[in-house]
Amino acid sequence: MKYLVTILLSLVIISCGSTHIIAQDNIESATYQGWIGGVRGGGGGINFNLKLKSELPKGVELKHVIFKGFEVPFTQQDALSYNAAIITGVNQERFEGDKKSTSTSPKNNIELKDNEAILVFSKNGKEYQQKITNVTEKPALEYPSARPKF
Repeated sequence: MKYLVTILLSLVIISCGSTHIIAQDNIESATYQGWIGGVRGGGGGINFNLKLKSELPKGVELKHVIFKGFEVPFTQQDALSYNAAIITGVNQERFEGDKKSTSTSPKNNIELKDNEAILVFSKNGKEYQQKITNVTEKPALEYPSARPKF
């Protein structure tokens, strides 16, 4: 009986350690901010920003984020900050009906709430996913930011 309890306890400890590589409490902030170009065809999208409280463990790499139906890679800004640029189909038409010039980030069919995202990371070559639920929205950026001159 002691051996069975020891084995079960060992399995629980091993499984907990491997699934929570980036713990929810290691995330200082997860924010997103929409943007739109100030001219027709200027494009639009979402900037997703992730700031950690401490560096990722050795061998762990943050790969990409799944957010609002898109799946895009992260760009590391520094040891604690990551950014992902999502290109949406907003404001890409050069003229009415010009659908051939539009491009978007790759889509993903996972349905999430507005404040949820899935972080995809790898540890020693194996991929893991972690859902986060504290993503907050910043006010949108509308370019040009200067007032028009009349």
